[in-house]
Amino acid sequence: MYNDHFHFDRKPFSIAPDPAFLYMSDGHREALAHLTYGLTDGGFVLVTGEVGTGKTTLLRNLIGQVPDEVDVAFVLNPRLTVRELLATICEELGIVIADDTQSIKAYIDSLNRHLLKTHAAGRSTVVIIDEAQNLSPAVLEQLRLLTNLETNEKKLLRIILIGQPELGELLARQELRQLAQRVTARYHLSQLSREDAGNYVRHRILTALKDSGGSVDLFSDKAISALHKRSAGIPRVMNVIADRALLGAYVEGKRQVDETIVHKAASETLGAVPARKQLVPAIAIAATIIAFALAAVVLLMWLPETEEDVPPAVSAQPTAEAGPQNDVATSTPDSALTASSTSNAARDRLTEQPVNRPTNMTALDTQQRAFSEVFRAWSTVYPVPNTTAPCDFAVALRLQCLSRKGTWSDVEQLDLPVVLELWDERSKPFYAALLSSNDGQLTLSVAGQTIETTARVLRDMWVGAYVALWHRPTEYQRNLAPGDRGAAVRWVREALVSAGFIEATGSGDPNAFDLELQASVRAFQRREGIASDGIVGPETWVQLQNVQRPNRPSLSR
Repeated sequence: MYNDHFHFDRKPFSIAPDPAFLYMSDGHREALAHLTYGLTDGGFVLVTGEVGTGKTTLLRNLIGQVPDEVDVAFVLNPRLTVRELLATICEELGIVIADDTQSIKAYIDSLNRHLLKTHAAGRSTVVIIDEAQNLSPAVLEQLRLLTNLETNEKKLLRIILIGQPELGELLARQELRQLAQRVTARYHLSQLSREDAGNYVRHRILTALKDSGGSVDLFSDKAISALHKRSAGIPRVMNVIADRALLGAYVEGKRQVDETIVHKAASETLGAVPARKQLVPAIAIAATIIAFALAAVVLLMWLPETEEDVPPAVSAQPTAEAGPQNDVATSTPDSALTASSTSNAARDRLTEQPVNRPTNMTALDTQQRAFSEVFRAWSTVYPVPNTTAPCDFAVALRLQCLSRKGTWSDVEQLDLPVVLELWDERSKPFYAALLSSNDGQLTLSVAGQTIETTARVLRDMWVGAYVALWHRPTEYQRNLAPGDRGAAVRWVREALVSAGFIEATGSGDPNAFDLELQASVRAFQRREGIASDGIVGPETWVQLQNVQRPNRPSLSR
């Protein structure tokens, strides 16, 4: 769109965590120094920061600095049970565990033998966990116990935890005081100052310029001040606003972004400030309607008057990416929440109640209540409050958590009740249970209150994070691929027979994952709308289990 206009060879303000664009403020240098210390000398190292401050970009930079003699196990999905965490660490380190292993002790013993062996060979091992604020207390306690693996001279395992500020609050809990005492270094990454904001903008523009014909000073001083104020100094939000501001300057034919354009861009991407909790729902709905109307007016102000003047390939960008989200480049639920096949007449018949954060409740309270409703859909009681994390509680019931970040169509394709992570003006999320979705009408439960609404209402609140429960077959242990053997493969084959994707009387070994089974898995995946890679991963396990249990909970029934 505007790359040629400003002499860019790539977009300077993408939200992808590209290390090439990393701006090292004093805070980022300090945070990276802590992470590097964790690789070489640290025991337990903790780095926290608000959503969008650049933690994941720092992590990508750290990966390039890992010494050759250091083995690293990355845990990018921390919503795990204790056994799943140990299995993930062992898998990352190449430790072979028997398929039928259920014992936590067996995992720890294997890990200890591996660490002693690598230590004798002069190597060291680090576990890095991103989004660590999502770890349950039980998993954190297991991590503390792993640091007991040691020789007379040194610890065999170093652990780096990276997460949002809630991680610090979690470690401040009384039951985790032993873990907090083992943290050898901690650092909190703050937002950028006004001075850093200007340097950050110029750094990214300079990195994106393809020749000397472009200018680094594409934002006036007042524009940078407005950008810093509207983004609160959070780099990811600055990227979203700055990207839209460059588009606005391009459409207006300007070579520099001024203060007015920045405010227009911020209003279009961030929207109006959410209605105060004390306002009645009717006023909140009115405020939302006004905000959408203003955004439409702003967009029209930027568009040329005739179709002939419209620059090629200019299109409105999704606004969902401006909301808080995990520091992971991922698909946002934009098209699914902003564009629907439901006709205008059908939408007029839908109920659109507002979804507000419950008062006098913590994020953990809303999360537990949301999980309680999803457990209820599975005819199971999850008492609230509860000291056991929902996903750990599920294991004893042969249920499994599936934690994902995706689009609205992913949720509908899964067709299971889910817990949604929602955001408003606060710096912490709150949670709702999505219990049904029928012809555009959604039924949510927020802190026990049933709300009938639509995806359009959730557009600026839900940025793609959700957790579902599914019934875990006894045979389920891990992903399956060609060459695998055992009872799990036989279960998959039988499920595909039930689904009509493979003959009941095949010529091969029913316990072997052969080419015939792989072809059937791919055909099943294509029908279910999931990646047809022929590997039986979590989504495929879920859909196969749905075939085997037709009376399972469903969003559409």
